[in-house]
Amino acid sequence: MTQTTLLVMALLGMTNSCQEIRVISQDGGVVVGRSMEFNIPLESYLVSEPADTVHQIPLPPNCQGDPVTFSNKFKTITNWNSVIGKWSEAVADGINEAGVSVSLLWFKDNAEYQDPAEISGDACNNAIPHTKIATYILAKYETVSQVKEDLDSGEFPVIWAGTDFGIVPPLHYNIMDRTGAGLVLEHTKEEGMKWYDNTVGVLTNSPPYNWHMTNLRNYPHFQKNEKDREGFKYTTLGNTYTLSPQWTGAGLSGLPGGYTSPSRFVKAATLLSLAPKPATTDDAVVQVFHHMNAADIPQGVIEAGPENRSSYTHWIMVKDLSRGCVYYRGYLDLSVKRICLSNSPDVRSAVKIEGKFEDGFRDTTDEFKQMNSNALGKNAEL
Repeated sequence: MTQTTLLVMALLGMTNSCQEIRVISQDGGVVVGRSMEFNIPLESYLVSEPADTVHQIPLPPNCQGDPVTFSNKFKTITNWNSVIGKWSEAVADGINEAGVSVSLLWFKDNAEYQDPAEISGDACNNAIPHTKIATYILAKYETVSQVKEDLDSGEFPVIWAGTDFGIVPPLHYNIMDRTGAGLVLEHTKEEGMKWYDNTVGVLTNSPPYNWHMTNLRNYPHFQKNEKDREGFKYTTLGNTYTLSPQWTGAGLSGLPGGYTSPSRFVKAATLLSLAPKPATTDDAVVQVFHHMNAADIPQGVIEAGPENRSSYTHWIMVKDLSRGCVYYRGYLDLSVKRICLSNSPDVRSAVKIEGKFEDGFRDTTDEFKQMNSNALGKNAEL
């Protein structure tokens, strides 16, 4: 088999494991975290593009004239991915300086887009492939409300089935802005194009978003404490016994912890609902990283595709929409790095997400200080 054939087969058998969440802090900061799971070699970059960057979109086959073009109204930072030396057609994630975030997540067995051969006439001038939705939204929109207005009015472009690496990748989209508003955009076989307010602040993969929200009704009982959970009680020969828990966390007993999309959605939504609202935007960034770590997939524990390739968390990205910054870490290099739109280059520029293992830690051996006490009690001093 050629590398291209193996790539297509791997994509068709891709593990559905990506996740995105949103946290809003008490000071009004909006922070969005997203992970990327993939079961083939992936080189990922963050790309800065200035305002006025021009994008050119090929026309569907039955359209005549010049390609569709549009320009960035805003500076952007987006995620580009290269597979076996070939760039993906789709920007997988990104933010713009207006505070909008767009993420593409795998939507296997549910996504269906309009056949490009069906588009003709006036529709040709306002039609884009589904692989370019993130690029378009980040270029044009300042708020989720504006996106909804264009969807409701029919001004939003006609979406047709684009190809990437020889397939039509099944995708749905999570759109957030710095007000905290969220929108899930889906194209399904049964209902065509649908959009939902993302009130819970979570998106994973298949099934559709409204299915996940209905599924949450099955899990109303989780709590952060042990209140009213004294233990296992029973009565024998007139005597009542109580076997009290010898651990904490009983309030979350039964919380799904697997890597299926429904399990990850329930777990993420539950942890978000129970976590205290962070005081500051900085606190929200830290909290989001910890939430995302709870869904991290180590290499080798999940295999998918024709060659049983390992699907794992290649990277985690945390987007501070209020201040226009992206924090990120790779798999080997676990250090957190940051780039901000305020000082990103004014020409298209890229930085690789993954680094080396030795770049991911700081050796503190030289920071040892002699202790003035032989004891490690509370009175010990340095």
